[in-house]
Amino acid sequence: VRGGSALDAAEAAGRALEDEPLLNAGTGAYLQADGVARLDASLMADDGRAGAVAQVPLLPHPVSLARYLLEQDAHVMLAGPESLALAARLGHAVGVVATPAKIAYWQEHLDEACRRLDYAAMADAWKAENPRLGTVGCVALDESGRLAAGTSTGGTGQCYPGRVGDTPVIGAGTYCTPRVGVSMTGVGERILVKLAAKRLADLAGDGVPLDEAARRVLDEVGPGAGLVALGSGGEVVERRNTPFMAAARCTA
Repeated sequence: VRGGSALDAAEAAGRALEDEPLLNAGTGAYLQADGVARLDASLMADDGRAGAVAQVPLLPHPVSLARYLLEQDAHVMLAGPESLALAARLGHAVGVVATPAKIAYWQEHLDEACRRLDYAAMADAWKAENPRLGTVGCVALDESGRLAAGTSTGGTGQCYPGRVGDTPVIGAGTYCTPRVGVSMTGVGERILVKLAAKRLADLAGDGVPLDEAARRVLDEVGPGAGLVALGSGGEVVERRNTPFMAAARCTA
């Protein structure tokens, strides 16, 4: 976003990624076990303001609702259908979030445990597999030296309805300080219990070099995670302990 703020850039990047059906966010989100896509997103500025939404159906751009909450600077997180009602009143685009490919994926993986919504059986299957990932994130630094970070996801495909991972939790999937912005991806439960994004920011705040801080955090989280981090001096780190994580950089 030429001439705009870091927040503008983070939201714009998030929206663009939510529009990509190959990714697991917004339009391309995986469906939960009951056949509904429920979206999570968060956005944080380096001045401590943050906004997040969790488990919102029918919302192609949850990152923009997170931006609204950040700007209001009152509640940090809203969840569920009430979040959708607010988005609709604000004039945000509302519609079915389910591409043909993601519907086909849901149908192919609709086993008996999913049909019964048997949580115990689904949990055993989840722990035995490597869940399909694809969370999207962005960190941005503007010409004024301000940082922002954002993350958006459809969560884990075929999960129990209402499951919330790290993405909408400030400090877990997203965190931003005047020194560094961080966006995490991967197995959300592991990232969540470690508060991984804040852990990285705290290490950087203590003077640990950004790349070393990122390495430590991923070692602590364990296999199945990745991150992008951006320091106030422009240093960029992309790290993962997953087989694949796509990343791109843009300078105005």
